[in-house]
Amino acid sequence: MPSQEVPRNRKERRAQARQPQSSADIPLARPKQETPTSKTLLEIAEERQLLQRSKEDSPSITTTRINPDGSITEFPSPSDPNQTPYLDIFLYSSSLIFLYFTLTLLVHHQYATDPPSLLPLFLSSTVFAPAPWLILLLVATLHPRASHPLMQVVFAGLAITAGTWLVKASNDDPYLAVMRKAPALGTLWVWAVVELRWEIAAGCLAATGGWSWWKGYRVW
Repeated sequence: MPSQEVPRNRKERRAQARQPQSSADIPLARPKQETPTSKTLLEIAEERQLLQRSKEDSPSITTTRINPDGSITEFPSPSDPNQTPYLDIFLYSSSLIFLYFTLTLLVHHQYATDPPSLLPLFLSSTVFAPAPWLILLLVATLHPRASHPLMQVVFAGLAITAGTWLVKASNDDPYLAVMRKAPALGTLWVWAVVELRWEIAAGCLAATGGWSWWKGYRVW
């Protein structure tokens, strides 16, 4: 590599600093293999038995910070499994309430003589109706425990019951009873199927379809 001329004054050093450098101009050297003069984070953690505590404590995750004075500050992680999933409950409840309103609108379009007004129908089927508040209560109570095997059995029974009841009501009951029952039963049916594992949900749908075929009911 050709030797470079050493700049003699500040102006030449500034001019040389503005020039783009290539990889060949960067001096290569091995990093110094020196023993650290202060304690490493691993040594501090071993002294305070943080590694041993993390194995013995509960499986909840915490964030640990070592302060400049050597003290330890722990922050609970937002992904702690013991916390209530408020965001999931809100998303599930709002989606199911809008599904309930949609089903109410559909049955009114099918059976009502006059097309319904959206705002009065929305208020009467969501704010002033007991079904959305019951849905919110059920989701807040059962959704956090939906993965438990016992709750899977409960949701399977709810899916089969709501599905068969909805099919029977749609085929046998008068239109006023269908308008009253169909939105709530349809919402419960969809929610129960969504909470189930896919193989259990498929079995519940097959059971509902087989029962409807055995009874001679039309599903559509």
